[in-house]
Amino acid sequence: MPPLLQRAIRFWSAASVTPGALLGMASLVKRGLPAMVDQARDRTDLLMLQAQLAPVDLHLAHVGMLRDRGLHDRTYLDWRARRIEKVLEIYGVEFFEGVRVLELGCGHADIGAFFADIGAEVLCVDGRIRNINHAKLRHRGVPRLAFECMDLERDFASLGRFDLILNFGLVYHLREVDAHLACCFGMADEIVLETVVCDSRDPDRILFRDEHAEIDEEALNGVGSRPSPFYIERLARAAGLDVERHFSADLNAGGLFRYDWEHRDDGAANDDFGNRRFWRLSRKLPQSPRSDTVPVSASVASGPRVAAQADVAEGPL
Repeated sequence: MPPLLQRAIRFWSAASVTPGALLGMASLVKRGLPAMVDQARDRTDLLMLQAQLAPVDLHLAHVGMLRDRGLHDRTYLDWRARRIEKVLEIYGVEFFEGVRVLELGCGHADIGAFFADIGAEVLCVDGRIRNINHAKLRHRGVPRLAFECMDLERDFASLGRFDLILNFGLVYHLREVDAHLACCFGMADEIVLETVVCDSRDPDRILFRDEHAEIDEEALNGVGSRPSPFYIERLARAAGLDVERHFSADLNAGGLFRYDWEHRDDGAANDDFGNRRFWRLSRKLPQSPRSDTVPVSASVASGPRVAAQADVAEGPL
């Protein structure tokens, strides 16, 4: 029985049947009836859901309804869709037929599952077994999709070579950024990388931040980082990779995550996770289908002059 209805019954039982009591009861019902109906409807919907879903799907539905933090936050919906659309924009749908894709820091593997569903052979890796188990259940019907639980602060080269690495929202949850990226750069010639960065043009600047290891999307070992965008580009160029920036407004999501922001060069750590950058890193870089991206050569990819060049096509850096 809905709590508000129980309250109304207790009120009736305890009250003397007087005009004042009747008015009080009427007021309670008037205020509480819509909520009582909503509660009854929610209960009915839940019972209908339970009757229709298989046990695994019912479990996933319950988790989705009861949790709203970390990877269950609704902001992921828009953010995920925009990243998928950007990758398709860069490579095209047909590119993924039969290619080997590695998704690092996969969380619930929704992005990896998408690319497996359009033909790729995808391995999704995350450091938390709870995330991996959820992903396995959620995408159990998707073909060509495999999972691995691994601490990505450590060497993961044993996973092998891939045609493409997707590294989204991971680097800023790592302390060992240089070693992690060196591992990535040795495993693929095509990498799409997205991360929170600090507001600095200094190619050697990186900040370290304490994070909440108990939250399923934050640093597994409790310490994350905020490298500057130029820090990432310096490491990529040193590994022989060309850099293509996608710092465009079409990636901005949910009013929270920004890719086309302008540098103030104040070293801000961006602890709200808002200021982010998105790159395609490639050893053999054909022209991207988009006309508003600029490949950044090694000769001009550091210092203030890069911003001026990038502004021509992508907005301020």
